[in-house]
Amino acid sequence: MKWTCKFCNFSSYIEKTIVNHYKDKHGRGRTGFSCIYPNCLTVFQSHVELLKHLTDHKQGTSPIARLRCELCTFSAPSNIKHYFLHLKRHLIKRETVNCPFVGCCFTSRVASTFTAHRSRYHQPSTFNNFKPELIIHCQSQASVNDEQDNFDLESPDVSVTEPDSQPTQKSVERRIASLFLRLQAVLHVSKSAIQEIVDDLFDIGKCAGQITRESIENVLEKHNCTSEECLTSLTELFQSANPLNFLSREGSLGTDYKRQLYYKKNFSVIEPVEYLLNRQEKFHTVIYIPILKLLSDLLKKEEVLQALGKNKPVEQSGYYKSFLDGDFYKSNGILSGQELSVAITLYIDDFEICNPLGTSKKNHKICGVYWVIGNLPSRYKSTLSSIYLALLCKAEHVRIYGYDRVLKPLIEDIKCLETVGVFVEKLGCNVKGTILFVAADNLAAHSLGGFQESFNVEKFCRFCLASRRDIQTCDVRTGNFVLRSPESFDEAVNVLKQTDLASVDGVKRDCPLNSLTGFHTCTGFPPDFLHDVLEGIVPVEPSMCLADLISKKYFTLEELNSEIQSFPFKFSDKRNCPQKILSTFKKSGTVGGNGHENWSLVRFLTLIIGHRVPEGNQTWEVILELKDLVELLATPYHTEDSLCYLQSKISDHRQLLLTVFPDYKLRPKHHFIEHYPCLIQRFGPLIECWTIRFEAKHSFFKKVVRDANNFKNILLTLASRHQLMLAYYLEMPSIFKPEIETAKVTDVCLGVLDGGLRLAILNRFSDVDTVGLTPNVFLNGTQYSKGMIISVGSTSGLPNFGRILEICIVLDGHVCFFVEPFSTYYVEHLRSYHLVKKSPAECLLVKPEDLNDYMPLVSYLVQGRLLTTPRTFLLN
Repeated sequence: MKWTCKFCNFSSYIEKTIVNHYKDKHGRGRTGFSCIYPNCLTVFQSHVELLKHLTDHKQGTSPIARLRCELCTFSAPSNIKHYFLHLKRHLIKRETVNCPFVGCCFTSRVASTFTAHRSRYHQPSTFNNFKPELIIHCQSQASVNDEQDNFDLESPDVSVTEPDSQPTQKSVERRIASLFLRLQAVLHVSKSAIQEIVDDLFDIGKCAGQITRESIENVLEKHNCTSEECLTSLTELFQSANPLNFLSREGSLGTDYKRQLYYKKNFSVIEPVEYLLNRQEKFHTVIYIPILKLLSDLLKKEEVLQALGKNKPVEQSGYYKSFLDGDFYKSNGILSGQELSVAITLYIDDFEICNPLGTSKKNHKICGVYWVIGNLPSRYKSTLSSIYLALLCKAEHVRIYGYDRVLKPLIEDIKCLETVGVFVEKLGCNVKGTILFVAADNLAAHSLGGFQESFNVEKFCRFCLASRRDIQTCDVRTGNFVLRSPESFDEAVNVLKQTDLASVDGVKRDCPLNSLTGFHTCTGFPPDFLHDVLEGIVPVEPSMCLADLISKKYFTLEELNSEIQSFPFKFSDKRNCPQKILSTFKKSGTVGGNGHENWSLVRFLTLIIGHRVPEGNQTWEVILELKDLVELLATPYHTEDSLCYLQSKISDHRQLLLTVFPDYKLRPKHHFIEHYPCLIQRFGPLIECWTIRFEAKHSFFKKVVRDANNFKNILLTLASRHQLMLAYYLEMPSIFKPEIETAKVTDVCLGVLDGGLRLAILNRFSDVDTVGLTPNVFLNGTQYSKGMIISVGSTSGLPNFGRILEICIVLDGHVCFFVEPFSTYYVEHLRSYHLVKKSPAECLLVKPEDLNDYMPLVSYLVQGRLLTTPRTFLLN
């Protein structure tokens, strides 16, 4: 069998050779070590696990049979080990289990006794020793090893020696350097700790050298060779080949200074540039990462060019799947006027790198500017390593010198990108681009955009000219508010230049990004779903509603918190489940929590306490309407019909809120949400513009500060460490996560499978003999596991749901779900779906592209009903 490297053109007939090549040339993969076999999708966290897995490939996995249990309805493909694990579950319950082997009458109710019996009398054992009535279908060992060749992979007659396959001193040195780079930049090990590791490893190498000399001397004596000259020569040869010699103080990796020089020389380190903001003040600086240089390196990678080519606008009008379908992108001459262009998405925010509640509050507050290639598919740009640093500056210095001075190097590079572009050697031409939009919270957007930063002023909205007093009585849908336009903004700026006014219609100054050809303030700052909704109105409105429901004695706060903490969250719902509500929530006017926790609270509140609230209660209806809004706004795909429905839902929610709480004063964020349907038409689904992944990037710099524990020129330290981290990832075989990841796949022949699953596979794939079964799989970063609920198809306008029974991998990595369908009923009072098993149920084989929504769900048994509640509005 001939193996070919998954990341380059190297190939070999020897398994060990290809493994060494993969380890030496490509190091640790983007998310781990993937199997070298072409049809195997397993990924491992360590090289040792990969080697163990390859041994299973070589020896063949254990035989698979479809077995049945005498005590229950168990009937599934399994090997002997898994079958005995099933029997152990019965023994734990103190049930009497019969020995499954032929001619044995032993029975037991004790697990240890049963295990000892098998170990004593039935070792070794195969399916041939099982009672025939327990075996429904058995897969032969030969069928498991169909992919194994009939020759010995290590035999001399097929040995091929490739000149690049053997490790060299240089490759070993690079691997050691890559290890230390990972320790420093990715795992955040301090420089002092790394130096101690280096010194200790070198000392260990010296001790090993002494042992080597003694071993050589013993071997020479054994062969009657007592030449001191020969002993010395061999010892020096082995010591010179010792890779730990690189770690001596004289070696290339012996000190931190030498390691940094090695990284810059041998890795793709794009060094930050320091600009002085004031020549008299040495530490008033801005740190800039040349965006054109990094963009040039990224566009050299074939996978980046392919990903840019994949992301295309929807051909049919009225559909919005990404910002490529929005009006602002289509009207941008630089981006939409070329076959291949780069749409830069900027992000700007101030963040604390120290404890924001301590004595260092605001002393080290930093303004960070990040960017991503916006027209990459969402699954590629969501990882933190795909979010690149553009600029760092002290927040205090931004206020002193203004955005014009701070952003000057970035703006100059973007102007060059607009006019000249970046040369891509593989394409033989220049690729142009510009900034499509800036993702930011409201404060940062108003600050950079030139609007007033206080939201208590008269003209507080950056989308229209609404006054603060009018939003309580007028809805955006009525058309009473004049929308802002580039012309009106520029006119306001001209008035400011000619007069001494502090602001005109809420505009304080011009935006420095307006000097770009492809950007304008009025079309470049989308709303942020995270801050407006999940951290804006979501924690506020449930606070008022819960206080009212508690006052009506439907439940107490203690009962509510008890229900929240005892609710059986499963799978991904466990990660960001809602937290207990503090007793001060009435006074503070908010239930607290971060965006994810608030999303979970409004989503699961109906399942947690919905049965305690009588139907028709208007306060409860406010929570339900809010839940509908969140689902609609979180939907990654919109149509004109769904936007009309969203508009009506926003209006209904506003009216109901003011009816139930007539004294409540609407917040500016309530007004911002009223603009969302129109903004989705301009920017595409707002879930692509939110800031949640960018904010997660701040954690890297906070870890660096804890590691460095030194604030001298902290900006340069943060930027330099970030660039080392990026250099490490750029050296990986792929800068993107693989589309499919799984840690365990069991190959079985179709004859072993249940009749329904076997028939479903043959109906879709007629030429399949074997399939892979796995308990869970990651598709584009989303985990699917057996037992999860997915939505596929619809009936009478309601989405259909089904439970995943098996996850199958067929035909070179195609993933399919074997699904048990349910009958679906919508429960209006809980805004959830009641799932009822069909009898008889005809199971389905579903492909990922058939799903109504890529996010899997979980079902919960509430008051005797099996319920599931969606994350997003399910279009069907």
